Amino acid sequence: MTALDTDTIAAIATARGNGPVGIIRLSGPDSLAIALALSGSELTPRYAHFRSFLDNEGKTIDSGLAIYFPGPNSFTGDDVVEIQGHGGHIVLQALLSRCIELGARQARPGEFSERSFINGKIDLLQAEAIADLITAETETAAKLASASLSGAFSVLVSDLSSQLNELRALTEASIDFPEEDIDVLERHSVVSRLSDCNATIEQLLNDVAASQRKTQHYLAVLIGAPNAGKSSLLNALSGDDIAIVTDVPGTTRDTLKQSIKAGAVVLDLIDTAGIRQTEDVIEQEGVKRAKSSSQTADLVLYIIDDNEPQEINTEWLPDSAINIQVLNKIDISGKQAGVLPSHGETRCVAVSAKKGDGIDALIQTIEDSLLVQGAQDSVFSARQRHVDALSEAHHALTESLLAFEHHNAGELLAEDLKRVQTEIDSLTGRVASDDILGLIFSSFCIGK
Repeated sequence: MTALDTDTIAAIATARGNGPVGIIRLSGPDSLAIALALSGSELTPRYAHFRSFLDNEGKTIDSGLAIYFPGPNSFTGDDVVEIQGHGGHIVLQALLSRCIELGARQARPGEFSERSFINGKIDLLQAEAIADLITAETETAAKLASASLSGAFSVLVSDLSSQLNELRALTEASIDFPEEDIDVLERHSVVSRLSDCNATIEQLLNDVAASQRKTQHYLAVLIGAPNAGKSSLLNALSGDDIAIVTDVPGTTRDTLKQSIKAGAVVLDLIDTAGIRQTEDVIEQEGVKRAKSSSQTADLVLYIIDDNEPQEINTEWLPDSAINIQVLNKIDISGKQAGVLPSHGETRCVAVSAKKGDGIDALIQTIEDSLLVQGAQDSVFSARQRHVDALSEAHHALTESLLAFEHHNAGELLAEDLKRVQTEIDSLTGRVASDDILGLIFSSFCIGK
């Protein structure tokens, strides 16, 4: 038996800081005994009991609810007890210290979810979805993580793994009976079905990449001539007075960064100094930083004063960035707010950052520009680990099918299929190294 099987862990399961309710979670074989010592009375499974929680002298630390979930029908699969008390940091720490005094140890980050995974309550995709749900920054990200937690991604991967396992067995059977090798493979349409599996992997890869686009942070840079209204637009998009706004050109001299939500996406939005030739050393550095920030941008918002247009040289902008031209100050110029005809691949939106006109249209244009190639239809959360595994599986199976087409070598096909299935099974954690598990669960909060 490992330490994971035999010891009892405890942690504060609610967020740091003071609140009306705080939760201490226990998991392991001694959970009930510790709860009995803490509360001084028996607990009926799955009933909420109002109890006083006592220190080693029998004095009350706090009072609240105690709920006992006997394993294996609990979140972790072990015996679990939740102690719900008042949410002050001091009282919660006192309760946790008492649990540790009674024999529990402080849980590591993500250890409750890790136990749930080890005990077969959830797979690795669902475990990651727990962390993604907790850290979701948009409603879209939360919905995608919730879908993964419910098993939407896992079902697809498990079905694919089952198909690969069957086809691998047939391929290995053709090796064991070489005189029938073509018959076995042809009779069961192994190559055709492997091609279908590869198409499924490719579709999953597209879905995963699309989900990533919906949940990642995008770097967006505001550029333009001095006094075009870049800082005003930053304030309008963020809904707060983040940047100083004056009528004096060159007010912004350094880059200013703010994370904002633009529809279903999160932008790390950078306000920059106005681009112009200047003798001012400080302003020159601001222009230099503006150009430097733009080189790694996913999105460039080029702001133009529609009342007094001053175009700037944009040859230094990266080809990889999406460009949106924003005609600002239409409250002065009189132009209609909203989306305008595009200039080639550059979309164009008319706004008044000061009045707020056209801002919703700009946000929608930003979202539409970034969420391309099927991202609107993604149905589960995803991580770079998933992209890497599916990419490797797709590449390996593609190469394997091409090689088999030329050489009809069942032994090589079987070996390649083993590698493909290993990559697919790594998604759910059916095949996973301790290093990978440690990396995943260490990113969780302690009480989860």
